[in-house]
Amino acid sequence: MSLTYEQAKDYLTDTLRFGIKLGLHRMKRLMHLLGDPQEHLVIIHVAGTNGKGSVSNYLASVLAASDKKTGLYTSPYINRLTERIRVLDGKQGLAGIAADETSGEISETDFARQMTRVKNSVVQMISEGEEQPTEFEILTALAFCHFAEQLCDIVVLETGLGGRLDSTNIIQKPVACLITALGFDHMDRLGSTMREIAAEKAGIIKKGVPVYLFDPHQLHLKESDRQDACDVIRQTCEANQAKLHLVKREQVDQLAYSWSGQSFYVRPYQLQLETTLLGIHQPLNALMAASVCLDSKLADEEAVAAGIKAARWPARMELLSDKQRLLIDGAHNPQSCEALRQTLDRLLSGQDVILIAGMLKDKQTEDMLAAVINDKTLYDVKAVICTSPDNPRALPAEVLAGQVRQLLLRLRKTPVSGYNEGENVYVINHSDECVRQALKLSGRKHTAICAFGSLYLMGALRDSFRQFIHLESGDLDKADLLDEEMKE
Repeated sequence: MSLTYEQAKDYLTDTLRFGIKLGLHRMKRLMHLLGDPQEHLVIIHVAGTNGKGSVSNYLASVLAASDKKTGLYTSPYINRLTERIRVLDGKQGLAGIAADETSGEISETDFARQMTRVKNSVVQMISEGEEQPTEFEILTALAFCHFAEQLCDIVVLETGLGGRLDSTNIIQKPVACLITALGFDHMDRLGSTMREIAAEKAGIIKKGVPVYLFDPHQLHLKESDRQDACDVIRQTCEANQAKLHLVKREQVDQLAYSWSGQSFYVRPYQLQLETTLLGIHQPLNALMAASVCLDSKLADEEAVAAGIKAARWPARMELLSDKQRLLIDGAHNPQSCEALRQTLDRLLSGQDVILIAGMLKDKQTEDMLAAVINDKTLYDVKAVICTSPDNPRALPAEVLAGQVRQLLLRLRKTPVSGYNEGENVYVINHSDECVRQALKLSGRKHTAICAFGSLYLMGALRDSFRQFIHLESGDLDKADLLDEEMKE
């Protein structure tokens, strides 16, 4: 019996109870029953801790600008499940997503039809005594089926967790393997040391396939961790006779930076690029994507420039309103929070900001807070609104608020600190109320607001912000706050 879209979603959600189980056996068997559609796809494989979604998006945008029918698989989603599986049909597809952020997403009809097919194969697996596939394995299988059916010229495939045992790692011979900025995350599954984490990410490296690595020496890590990451990746490349390309900060010259984006010059290709993405590391992420496409001759310089400029990535230092300066960023580990701090230093030097924060309890939440709220920031935190993501792993807002208060107390005891007893910490559990309170605190001065933390929170806050903004679909530049909300 064919599933409806709602039934397909419910089936996928139900598989969450089986948890996260790393390993490739289930995925290989499931794909074999589905006819191994992944073997007919040309794939670029992307792993990493931070920035892999941005790099994947840059890649897909550049490839589409080169008029290739491009599949894009990412996780997690921000507002819609269908975001995770998208096909950009060349230049036309790239123009479509500029006008409508839902353009190219798998349709509900196709999702339901492909899920019916996958579910039937899962039933057969279980009847053979095989273990139940996980939620991510099922969705990845569905994506492979969709991309093959759509006859994609190329697919940008983002890993879910780690790399070595991630369900995407059943692919045999990708065009290139990319490892973006490394950091400490998911340590319960990937290991507690940088050497262990890097080894898991390096698991995507294949024999003879070029590897592009965001140079660990550019990262906010201890020098020993930086060196361990480099050593592990380099040794894995040597063992697989895979050429290693390091993406380094000295390869990029910043030309301009503002609220509308940034322009920069990439020395290896003598090329000037622009991006609307505001994150401090975005020029290096863009260079990584450009390098793969130019080195493999998948795109020329014109397509690279057009694709990088056209790339959009929701909830990654996303500016929802230029007038009010509403920012949301899914910074969910200490390294990404440090990058957020550096970005806010550039954007808001000498200015006030109101923070909205929500995190998962299995993250290094105190280190994350300390990265964004400290006595070295060039901005001043006027208030912190603590909330809780809609996720079983969520850190209660009250606990987060307690951590914020302890942090502020330590800062107030520091003679050079600008923090004082006037700091405000709020506990608000509903996203609409978080936004309402932030706008109220912002007042007529339009103090900047930045929401950060779990990506599971960003979608709800993104929707809530838009409820308080005059916004034509897909046109963020026409944002204007509703007066009646500001009067409260």
